[in-house]
Amino acid sequence: MESLSARKRGPVVALAAAVLVSGYAQTGYAQISKGNWILINRGLQVQAMVTRDDVFHLNTYSNAYYTSIHWLWDSNPSLMGTAPGFPWSRWTGDETKVPPLGAEGTYLSQLVTLQLGDEWNLNDAATRTRAVNWFNAIRNNFPNTILYMNNYGGQVGDAQLGDFITRARPDMLSFDAYPWRSDYVSRNPIGGSPVSWYGDLRRYREHARANNIPLALYVQTFHAVQDYDQTVYRDPSASELRLNHFGALAFNAKVLTDFTYNTGASSLFTTPGGDSNPTALLAEKTDVNRRARNLGKALVRLKPIADAVFPDLHTTSIMFLRGKNSSGTPNPIPIGFVADPDAPNSYTDWVANRNDPYLRGWAVTNKAGVRNNGQPGDVIISWFKPLDESFDGPNYTNEIYLMVVNGLTDPAGTAADCLQEIKLNFAFPSGITGVDMLDPASGQVQTQTLPIVNTRRQLVLDLNGGDAALFKFSDGAPFVGWPAPARLILQKQSNTAAISLQGAVGARYQLEAASSLASTNWAMLTNLVLPSSPYMFTDTTSSNVSTRFYRVVGVP
Repeated sequence: MESLSARKRGPVVALAAAVLVSGYAQTGYAQISKGNWILINRGLQVQAMVTRDDVFHLNTYSNAYYTSIHWLWDSNPSLMGTAPGFPWSRWTGDETKVPPLGAEGTYLSQLVTLQLGDEWNLNDAATRTRAVNWFNAIRNNFPNTILYMNNYGGQVGDAQLGDFITRARPDMLSFDAYPWRSDYVSRNPIGGSPVSWYGDLRRYREHARANNIPLALYVQTFHAVQDYDQTVYRDPSASELRLNHFGALAFNAKVLTDFTYNTGASSLFTTPGGDSNPTALLAEKTDVNRRARNLGKALVRLKPIADAVFPDLHTTSIMFLRGKNSSGTPNPIPIGFVADPDAPNSYTDWVANRNDPYLRGWAVTNKAGVRNNGQPGDVIISWFKPLDESFDGPNYTNEIYLMVVNGLTDPAGTAADCLQEIKLNFAFPSGITGVDMLDPASGQVQTQTLPIVNTRRQLVLDLNGGDAALFKFSDGAPFVGWPAPARLILQKQSNTAAISLQGAVGARYQLEAASSLASTNWAMLTNLVLPSSPYMFTDTTSSNVSTRFYRVVGVP
């Protein structure tokens, strides 16, 4: 944690600045949308669908590292703590259910996302127009809340979805698809690569990034039997739960909502419902949430690189290293991807130097060897770049980030049972010897010098089933989301203090003041995501103070 202090004699004033989400439109990031800016300020969201009709303990919820409550239809503000309370979101069934209802009014400043309807038939023109009118009618009432609608994965055609986005201008796209199932007759779990889910992710990812808005999805944390279509949804295993999260993050999802949390169908608690009796999966979920939030410090500031242009518009900014099933047959390729012509059974379309300058090869080993008959599973490699070029810092451009996900899962056992060793080989120039790795467990960025193996620098990742790694090449550029050491310059302007703050654009800083350097009681003046560097604040409320010290603290 870096800090600098500045001292001023004579009258000074306290900091006045419109910051946080309410200032997103004034930041100068023309290409960063409202939804993305809210997430930069609030962080990547891991929510769960909570019903007010079952037992709910806020401490249990917050201790599991959830970022906000997502109320199923109706909220109970008394369970969110003293106003303004814990951050929250809500389903809104129709136009008459828009917040604030009941006691919600004093909690509105913490309303993060608002889902308008669920699984409406947007293929129907009249229904789609109704949805469009709803968004347009209430948009200005929620400048600091992400407004969106949710549909199931294959529900809405591309043309109809595109028309809805163009006319309704949602702040985010969302879909639900639940990949973990069992056979209806035998009830035996169905395992393997969730290829259909990947296809839904890819389609919604394309619509979201084409419109510069975030992507959200529902995560499977429930079990249910649908007799009408003979579908059995089962509780996910530890590795499947992890892939449900980190696979989604590799496809640029930034809001993940568990379906469900405290109902009787929850995978996280035992019957009769409520959150009093956790299952073993809650501990896994807690670790997953912590890791997702740590990775999210960077991911909310990133977006996919551009795809290479092909007539069929297939995806090249994500590559699947194709795993095999237990019999040794290559896993299917998701819709929107194509097999590489040079090695069709090994990976999807990839060309050296296209997505980054350095990757030259890889090797994947089912290191645990206890699942999938020892055969390797899928590995996902996804390439990102900063949402805004200024996030690279003033001296760097075109920084590339890579996310690697172990796609090997199994319906039984532990995530460690699906451990894979993933070796990536890089042809670095003389000035680069390693990578800057974001540790998902600690949330710290660590520089790793890579050993030379057969003339290449080699990164070895040991990832449990469903887990992920995020890194960039160690070329000196700042890691997005992490505050660099900041500098304060103090000037006097018309008997007030003008404070110039220089730091990493897009990172969060806290400006504090005290009456002496030795003080242990530094008062926070503001907490903000730095919109430019330098950035000027004016201190206007302490003109009767003769001496004041300032410092700035980086907030990771």
